[in-house]
Amino acid sequence: MLKSMTGFGRGEASAPGGKIQIEIRTVNHRFFEVSSRLPENFLMFEDKIRAEVAKRAKRGKINLSLTYDNPRKSGPNLAINKDLAKNYKKLLLSLKDSLKLKDEINFSQIISMPGVIGVKEEAKEEEKIWPYVKSALNKALVSLLKMREKEGKSLVADALKRKNLILKNLSAIEHRSRLSAKEYRVKLLKKIKELSSGKISLDKGRIELEVALFAKNSDITEEVTRIKAHLKSFAEALYQNDEVGRKLDFIAQELHREINTVGQKTNDYKISQSAIAIKGEIEKIREQIQNIE
Repeated sequence: MLKSMTGFGRGEASAPGGKIQIEIRTVNHRFFEVSSRLPENFLMFEDKIRAEVAKRAKRGKINLSLTYDNPRKSGPNLAINKDLAKNYKKLLLSLKDSLKLKDEINFSQIISMPGVIGVKEEAKEEEKIWPYVKSALNKALVSLLKMREKEGKSLVADALKRKNLILKNLSAIEHRSRLSAKEYRVKLLKKIKELSSGKISLDKGRIELEVALFAKNSDITEEVTRIKAHLKSFAEALYQNDEVGRKLDFIAQELHREINTVGQKTNDYKISQSAIAIKGEIEKIREQIQNIE
């Protein structure tokens, strides 16, 4: 199903000691870009979070934030190596006796020895917390996708409405183009008679040649055919499951190019008006599809 690149999702999960909450906001962007705000102790999950998001979204600028209402301490978990401290004390006392020193061995001296105080390594800490982060993330992504799909449906409905308006104006252009050559012949004969006051005999062969040249130079059959083909491709792409934003934008550019050619080839006011109306609808379509994934 076609999806918009704009959306919002929130997910929560109860974790040991608190609650994890993830919020995701997405807007349109040419490429896939993830920007995340994570507490320091959750930075280890940044790559995993990005990989999970990439499974659900292909394009868009994605802003993700994670909060934990009872986070782990920002500093490292410290531990005292008691056995090492006892060995240091034993060695220092032995040294004191051998050197016949009177100074006392105190607490500050022992804890200043290398290795007595160190960082406690928590075994498999990532494996403990990640399932809760993933749960909150999955809920946020599900919520986000529902919103993106809902807006996607609205974009499809609007695009189809504008496609039908283009076809309506295109039909008017086709009808008018069939009459323009006939009207040109009538206007040409009238003009010649007015300028010559009826004194010049009209060469029917020359008149028909002029009309034929006018019809050839203003023929828009190929352009109309291509516009119809592009509109068909456009409608089909709206129901594809792949990311079609770039494809739709390309089709819209081609539609604009063809209708420009129609406007350049004709001198008919009514055809020009219909061509301008079509350009307007194409521009509105291009604005909308900028938000399609």
